[in-house]
Amino acid sequence: MTGDVRLSSKRSQAVGKQVAERPRLVVLPIVGVTLVVLLALLPEPTIFVSLLVLAAGSFLVPRISDTPSYSYGLPGVPDGPPRPSRVPVEAHTWVSLAAAVAAVVLTIVDAPAPAFVALAAVAVVAWLACAATMLRYLRHGRRVRQALEAYAPTTAMGFAGRSGGPWQLRMWEPYILRSGERCVVITLHEKYLPLILDGANLTSPLVQLGSRGTRDLDALFVPSIKAVFYVQNAQANKGFMAHTELTHVWLNHGDSDKPANFNPRHALYDVLVVCGQAGVDRYERHGIHVAPEKFRILGRPQASGVKPARGPVAELDPPKVVFYAPTWQGLDEAVNFSSLEKGPEIVRALVQRGVKVIFRPHPLSYRWRIRRAVVKEIQAILREDKAQSGLKHVWGNLADNTWSVVDCANRSDALISDVSSVVSDFLQSEKPYAMTSMRAGVEDFREEFSVAETAYVLLGDLSNLDEVLDDLLERDPLAVARAERKRYVLGEFVDEQSADAFAAFVRDLVRGA
Repeated sequence: MTGDVRLSSKRSQAVGKQVAERPRLVVLPIVGVTLVVLLALLPEPTIFVSLLVLAAGSFLVPRISDTPSYSYGLPGVPDGPPRPSRVPVEAHTWVSLAAAVAAVVLTIVDAPAPAFVALAAVAVVAWLACAATMLRYLRHGRRVRQALEAYAPTTAMGFAGRSGGPWQLRMWEPYILRSGERCVVITLHEKYLPLILDGANLTSPLVQLGSRGTRDLDALFVPSIKAVFYVQNAQANKGFMAHTELTHVWLNHGDSDKPANFNPRHALYDVLVVCGQAGVDRYERHGIHVAPEKFRILGRPQASGVKPARGPVAELDPPKVVFYAPTWQGLDEAVNFSSLEKGPEIVRALVQRGVKVIFRPHPLSYRWRIRRAVVKEIQAILREDKAQSGLKHVWGNLADNTWSVVDCANRSDALISDVSSVVSDFLQSEKPYAMTSMRAGVEDFREEFSVAETAYVLLGDLSNLDEVLDDLLERDPLAVARAERKRYVLGEFVDEQSADAFAAFVRDLVRGA
């Protein structure tokens, strides 16, 4: 099933639920009052019992508009939600209204007791047909629970975020699975499910929570699950973390000095995985207290494949290769560290120096029309220079999707980026890098962002662009300092040691829980 079809199905279910809920708010109170009045007026036992059945059936509303949790890739359960019922979700409301109207009519015409009994019987049969939908949903939820028990995952990834799910989940799932432990991904917001299914390339089963949200976790957190990992710090994570019998682990989706890396809510997690001592100090520097025993310094598994520099940058034969990776603009100016708007000038300066460019913007930049236009402008510059100079610049699908950040880093000699986890990953290579400061001066920027202490800081107005490019590609005076900075930011891990350490950490969580 394609993402478009899934999305269309979810929208139709949402519309159906709204249709079902809105009449209930108006119709059912009227029905209830009507039947209660009739109960008071018609004390004859048989009629009284019939009206009591009608009143009870009207108020005992089956949650036919609820949707159950459902799964993809979970053995023993068909992918996707159960097929919608042929019984409209609003049917219970209209049956109740019709029964109340009929009861009023029978009362007016002074109908005998058997007529009231027949009315109650017909209404009960109609309500049972409506309740069949609810029972089928309950049965599907039970099948998911039983399938999870049989699959016996020991870890889970809880995702209550909104955008970013595809690449954030993809970033960490392989390293959890490297431990040999089974994992299940549980997502909250159905709206973003098509993006995750189409873009995350998950190999673990995925469970989408139903309309009851995190209340369904009572059934889905089967006893085999010992730890839950989080890659986005959504407020709704608290619904997952309410299950205090589990160990809740904060991973984040990258290491940088952005505010997302030192949020006060992080202190609520049981364990915080950080790359190096810089990740620990970051909280204290911003006045956030986290109990020291909660931290685990495990390096950056995603940077395990980053290879060291092939020599001093000044001695490399041309063309030198620069990886330009601007971050996204954030949700407001306070967290906007992106240099993308200056990207065309930066890239023009690089190609004028005969540099080969690998251009990989943040994936979220494509979702905004204005930012997408700048991305296309930069790509046009590279396309034109490729035709004129013959340099094989890389952009588009190859840089964005086929190659990983590690691939881009290994194919480049230097980096230009912003306040971004790409910088931390690239630091593993000890190659030179520049960071843009869109607002602050050089010294203030280095004081605020620790990884910038060994970066060549490019001012937001690009007034020092030539000087920075000289340092980045020729002089490189910070070469020696970068080795020490790497240990501070990424720990003492080399090669695959970080990935192995993280895998061992996951196994210890499961076996020691």
